[in-house]
Amino acid sequence: MVSINGNLLKRVIFVTVFILLFSTNAESRPLRSKRAVNEVQLMHNLGVHKHVELRQDWLQMKLRGIHTASVKNTDIIPELKELYPGEAEEIMAVLEKLMNPS
Repeated sequence: MVSINGNLLKRVIFVTVFILLFSTNAESRPLRSKRAVNEVQLMHNLGVHKHVELRQDWLQMKLRGIHTASVKNTDIIPELKELYPGEAEEIMAVLEKLMNPS
């Protein structure tokens, strides 16, 4: 069996550890430091899309909190009693279309 000098063994171990550490650090860094223009545009579009979604969700929550009274409630529209029956039906139909735009 060949015996290796203690000083030489330390150098071999040091070089081996240095190579291992250097190779792991080199692979963890990105190859390019700048992004391509299309990547920047994509990230911008994604940010705008998320902002629009958040704004729409906020608006939906606010609209759900609005209470719409029933159109058929006579306390709200007492003037309908003074109209002719045909006029009242037409007004009610228009109001129902406005309340249910489907």
